Amino acid sequence: MAIGSAILFFNFVTSYGEANIKAPTAIAGNYLITAQNLPACLQQKQLLLKLQQSGIYLNASLINNPKETISDRDIRPTLSGKLRDRQLELIGLLPTAICPQSLQLQIVGSLVEPAKQLEGKLWFGNQDIDALGERLSQQQIQPSPVEKKLRTAPVEFTSILQPSTRSAQSH
Repeated sequence: MAIGSAILFFNFVTSYGEANIKAPTAIAGNYLITAQNLPACLQQKQLLLKLQQSGIYLNASLINNPKETISDRDIRPTLSGKLRDRQLELIGLLPTAICPQSLQLQIVGSLVEPAKQLEGKLWFGNQDIDALGERLSQQQIQPSPVEKKLRTAPVEFTSILQPSTRSAQSH
């Protein structure tokens, strides 16, 4: 009787989950931002939105020169928000490395074509700007100089395997 009840309950939960619970669209990645009338400190710069995702929760960084700093180790997210249906909202401060004055930044947008493009608005303080974000593939992203060096530097394990001269002399 107990086994039958457990199987019936499992079947009910499984059917409910398959019908009603959906994973959010995966949108994590790097998006090249195109916008007009940006604040003076952002004009003449190529902007990249580096978006990280955990379920519906988002973290992001706005990077002003993606060819120089693209490594996850180099960048801390300054924006956070949520993804609801196909709408995203991020809010935070623009890093002073990008703009000397600290600006509040809000990004509100929606997905166009599943996770290939973002379309929406950027708010810098009280100025709103129409923007478009085109998702870049991994091949289009340049690693940072540190990351390049780490990838090409030979790794030597001999010092780990051989005892140091100090410890050998002390025995």
